[in-house]
Amino acid sequence: MSAVKYFIEQNSRRLAIDEFLSNELNAAGYGGVEIRKMPMKSEVVIHASRPGVVIGRRGAKIRELTYILENEFGIENVQLEVSEIENPWLDAAVMASRLARQLERGVRFRRMAYWILRRVMRAGALGCEIIVKGKLSSRRARYQKFKQGNIAKTGEPADAFVDHANDMAVLKPGVIGITVRIMKPESKVPGVIHIKPPKPKKKEEIELLKKPEEEELVEQVEVVEEALEGITDIDELRELEELDGLELVDEPLEAEKMAEPEPEEEVESKEEETESEDIAEEVDGEKILEDLKELDSLDEGGAE
Repeated sequence: MSAVKYFIEQNSRRLAIDEFLSNELNAAGYGGVEIRKMPMKSEVVIHASRPGVVIGRRGAKIRELTYILENEFGIENVQLEVSEIENPWLDAAVMASRLARQLERGVRFRRMAYWILRRVMRAGALGCEIIVKGKLSSRRARYQKFKQGNIAKTGEPADAFVDHANDMAVLKPGVIGITVRIMKPESKVPGVIHIKPPKPKKKEEIELLKKPEEEELVEQVEVVEEALEGITDIDELRELEELDGLELVDEPLEAEKMAEPEPEEEVESKEEETESEDIAEEVDGEKILEDLKELDSLDEGGAE
């Protein structure tokens, strides 16, 4: 088999698998499939907004899908995996499938299309476009377009940044085709300038000047510290005084305390001496008065 035929066969099989899974997993919010060929196995990754519906009760649904992929589509050693879509509102396949299922239930296409358009833009998309074609409100087929934001239609930006998906809703009047295009929020379109926001400036810290009172206190403290720096130890002073031939009083404070009460004792002794002298003087005066009285009495008796 030539390389061209091999790739055509692989792509045609991939499209058939994608169509089968989209019909089988409508309720699960099917968002696409990836087929990876490995040396020992073939990995099939299904993207869905509701992985629990794909897995089924106790894995029954995923076992059934594995059996169908091996027998009907000829994939050897299938390992089926389910990947949850983080933000289904930015996935075009999920939105197209949801719109088609709501139209099949009888919801009006304008109401549902506007609702999906607002939710997609609210999710952060740069642009969204929804096209509905078919017998919408009359016997003649027509199309209606719902658009908001910017959508790249041609060139590399359209392939790289725009998510495109198609789906269909089968109604009694006929089949209605649905096309959804979503411009991803992280897309960088050429020619668009993005200005970075300025960095916040650091607040300048205001340094307060010291008050004059505080400066005086600081100077006094520094002077006291400098004065105390000279006197470090009594032993050093003793050694210096021994060298100078001076005597050092060991406990000057205690000597002063002991010397203080001596003047009080001297004052008390002086007071006692003065009191004793006063008493002696009084006694002497009394004796003199008594002697004078005796002499007066003797003089009076002789005269008689």
